[in-house]
Amino acid sequence: MDGTSPDYALYTGGARIIPHLTTRDYEAWPSKSYQVLWGLLTRKNVVKSNKASIVITPSVNVGECWCFNGTQGQIAIRLSRSIFVTHITYHHIGRQVSIDPISSAPKDFELWGVIDDYYDDDDDYDDNNYYDHSNSDFRIRSIMMKVNSNHENPQFTCLYRLQVHGVNPL
Repeated sequence: MDGTSPDYALYTGGARIIPHLTTRDYEAWPSKSYQVLWGLLTRKNVVKSNKASIVITPSVNVGECWCFNGTQGQIAIRLSRSIFVTHITYHHIGRQVSIDPISSAPKDFELWGVIDDYYDDDDDYDDNNYYDHSNSDFRIRSIMMKVNSNHENPQFTCLYRLQVHGVNPL
């Protein structure tokens, strides 16, 4: 693409994270009980990820990512409007700019979509009603990126930027 295709997964354009279909944010608590207590009281000594909404913002700078615990998880996004998906773009920082190896980058993942008008409201979403996005004969209102593995970081997986492009039906 030439960079002129709209991104329907852009937060500032009206896209939103679907919290109950998105894996919890990464948190690392200290191992000693007195440090845990101090962390509960002050929120210091606790490592926390950025919020999932950073994945649908335009920045792709080192550290401006969303992380979840382990190697498997998912993020679900309600697009700014119903579209015919033409392509999806995922950006991740490169090895040359990463301070640490990029072992937390997603390796194997699936992209799923929800057909527009399939649900009456946001509360009716169900994991089992997503389908493979490759069939572009349907208008899509929401998508899910399901990460099945990363590049061998057992503690966490980080996602940087997900864009969804398509045609807005009239």
